[in-house]
Amino acid sequence: MEKISVIYTEPRTFGKYDERNIIGYLNEEQVPDYLPEGAEEPVTGYKYTGTEKDGGTIMPCADATSYPEVTNAIIRAEYSESDEMAIHRHFTNDPEQYAEEWENYNECCEQAKLLAKKWLGME
Repeated sequence: MEKISVIYTEPRTFGKYDERNIIGYLNEEQVPDYLPEGAEEPVTGYKYTGTEKDGGTIMPCADATSYPEVTNAIIRAEYSESDEMAIHRHFTNDPEQYAEEWENYNECCEQAKLLAKKWLGME
């Protein structure tokens, strides 16, 4: 699926998309000295990369107020359940060979937890 990047002049978070999904703005990168179209002065821009035209990503999440569900939605944006199970199997069977894959997966999970807390105002 093609990824689309969009720059905003204000940080974005997430919101309810429909009854079963949220739309979140992932992969935030600050863009110093961003000059929006028609502006005279540069500002700090906030770039998000996702699957939607606005840079957002639609993620399955039935309860947008639940920390575990929002965290899981963020993780699922990067890893399917099948991918996650494969990573666990790989690391269990050969920790040395799959150490980097395991580390990347765990870093994603830690970042997802931090982002979910930020989005839900828990930090």
